Amino acid sequence: MKFLLNTTSAMWNRLYLIIAKANILLDRIDAVQKFDEATKSRIKAEARFFRAEAYFALVRFFGAVPLVVHETTSVEAMAIGRTPVADVFKVIEDDYRFGVANLPTNPTYGRITKYAAEGELARVYVTLSGKVYNTNRWADAKPLLEDILNTGPYKFSSSYQQIFAKDGSNEKGEEVILSAIFKAGGDGESSEYLNQFCGLYNGFVVTLESGVLGSFEAGDLRKDVSIATTYTNLLNGGVYNNPTNIKFNYKYDMSIKNSGNDFPVLRYTDVDLLYAETLAEIANGVPSQSLDILNKVRTRAGLPSLTVTNVPNIAAFRLAMEKERRSELMFECVRWFDMVRTGRAVELLKAIGKSADDTWLLFPIPQTEIDKVGTNILPQNPGYQ
Repeated sequence: MKFLLNTTSAMWNRLYLIIAKANILLDRIDAVQKFDEATKSRIKAEARFFRAEAYFALVRFFGAVPLVVHETTSVEAMAIGRTPVADVFKVIEDDYRFGVANLPTNPTYGRITKYAAEGELARVYVTLSGKVYNTNRWADAKPLLEDILNTGPYKFSSSYQQIFAKDGSNEKGEEVILSAIFKAGGDGESSEYLNQFCGLYNGFVVTLESGVLGSFEAGDLRKDVSIATTYTNLLNGGVYNNPTNIKFNYKYDMSIKNSGNDFPVLRYTDVDLLYAETLAEIANGVPSQSLDILNKVRTRAGLPSLTVTNVPNIAAFRLAMEKERRSELMFECVRWFDMVRTGRAVELLKAIGKSADDTWLLFPIPQTEIDKVGTNILPQNPGYQ
């Protein structure tokens, strides 16, 4: 059991390292004389963006977490307990809003923009509007998504295959709003994604959860971009007949066995689908614009359009959107968060044979962290005691 409770420790520590570095920068930068105020504002906005990203991940994975917004010693940190979720979200919202106001609009690949901050803040409002928090922030998400779609320099790609071109030529493409950037090599900037999640490059069989392959409709072009059903492992030469993830199969360096493939954190189609969902939730129905966006995505995937007969009401639209987001954003790390925020996680997990309940919606606090301060400061999440 102790091993289970420590499987989240690496993630916890990395996220809090981001927060600690951001706090140090924010507390010290005003004393630096070499930057003008505009530059300082941009640097602060970047630091606050990354702090918000870390807390947004932490609060969704763990619930109430220690909230630290200033440079803090290790001794001081040990006295900080779990902060109410609403207070954590307030800091996340404020940090992203500072980014919207102070980040540039002209994208330089690898730097954070106003549009990235708008997209992530919209995700916050969509999350808060879901079944877990029930705060109805759809109206706050709407103008943020509209600004990205209407004034941002990004576009809906005409080809799904081209977004994930196997030569890596389009990883900086017109759909990309925010990416995590990697570089192959031995200097610590490479990605282990393909080693961990793609059967072509590791020494073990990568097994997809039951239902993944069958979740694609017949004729969906996105299936072959995302999954190979038969493949040859390039490290051991073995031929395997089980499905594996090949969506980001580019820029792998066989000589050093790691990858320089960038990972899309937010892209245009995700924003477009969130906008369609937002319009539908505000209207409590199926606006024609929402259905048009859904069908635009389906058409690119080679699928027939849906009509009001197929999607007659908001309940049917939610299920259609759930399915479309699963296929469109397969392996882009949004599926779990979508299932939780729509209140469907437990039901969908039970449908594939898992004995899930509401305690599954949060991960265990790392036991190593609890051992440092005690359960009175950092109590474990229900279901993991």
